[in-house]
Amino acid sequence: MSLKQHFNKWSWLFGIAGFSLVVAAIFVLPQYLKPDLDAGVTFYATEGCAPFEGQCIGRKGDQTITVGLGNEAIESMTEIPIRVRLDNMTADSLIVDFEGLEMYMGVVRTQLLPNAQGVYQGTITLPECGTGKMLWRSRVIIDNDPSSEGIKFDFWAV
Repeated sequence: MSLKQHFNKWSWLFGIAGFSLVVAAIFVLPQYLKPDLDAGVTFYATEGCAPFEGQCIGRKGDQTITVGLGNEAIESMTEIPIRVRLDNMTADSLIVDFEGLEMYMGVVRTQLLPNAQGVYQGTITLPECGTGKMLWRSRVIIDNDPSSEGIKFDFWAV
């Protein structure tokens, strides 16, 4: 039997194997290729969090990070105000990033700008999830070269 006859006889098996590899790559590779957003960051313990309302406080000794994502329900595809207050600490830069927990939708990141002593503000727009409601993780990262520290918490966006 020639090589061409063997290939024709087993072509359906090659097709199924190829299709399986493509499906596995679509669902498995993103988990291994997404960045580790926690690497190199020391996270404070959180307290007083209302994670489903987008409010959280992190403390380390007398240092406090207070985060608020507006006063109403957090909605995708609308501008969300972000306010971070730092007590007894400074920041060379302050970054807030958002990552979908139920579905990887990339990392949405913004740098906040100071508007008063220890208060940083900015806005962000989260992408819309087809399910209508999605669990997100927010990370507030204070970068003081060479160290980075911050807090992280989860919230729902509709």
